[in-house]
Amino acid sequence: MSRTGSEERVTRETQISATVELDGRGRADIEVPLPFFRHMLESLVRHSGMDVTLRGAGDTEVDSHHLVEDCGLALGAAVSRALGDRTGIRRFGHAYAPLDESLVRCALDLSNRPHLEWEMASLEGRINDFEVQVLHEFVAGLVQAGGISLHLDLLRGVNLHHMAEAAFKALGLALRDALQVVGGDVPSTKGVL
Repeated sequence: MSRTGSEERVTRETQISATVELDGRGRADIEVPLPFFRHMLESLVRHSGMDVTLRGAGDTEVDSHHLVEDCGLALGAAVSRALGDRTGIRRFGHAYAPLDESLVRCALDLSNRPHLEWEMASLEGRINDFEVQVLHEFVAGLVQAGGISLHLDLLRGVNLHHMAEAAFKALGLALRDALQVVGGDVPSTKGVL
């Protein structure tokens, strides 16, 4: 059975469409007008093993915040739809991702209870004209709409690009773990997620 989900988010500020295939090969077909953000999304998708098609446009002349956040909301909602009632999933995932001098730890639970712990204080500044700290808004949107409890911790790093990319790789690797089908029951003592 194919685990796919789609979401469209259209506001006065943005127009986003996202489609995911959870049991993919890590293929990313992403069109957003922010090259560094696209690079981060491609890294996340590659390491998650999902196939993702995402189209995003918005008021980037204001700044990147609305587009980045709404991409997270749309992608999270598509993942949640693809998970359905979450029967059989591993549910939990964790990973460390190094990138040269940078090291990021990610732990997550596809609990259907959104919560974000973001310990990435050094993730501030610009790469070209992209404000890197707005990546927090993407992750917050993903968590909220995806029903994910997520801890993301920058353990060390100097280079801004390396720190951001290590975070998205760690998130992708942890998602790959958690999304796996390993049983036939809902993985909860409550019987529901």
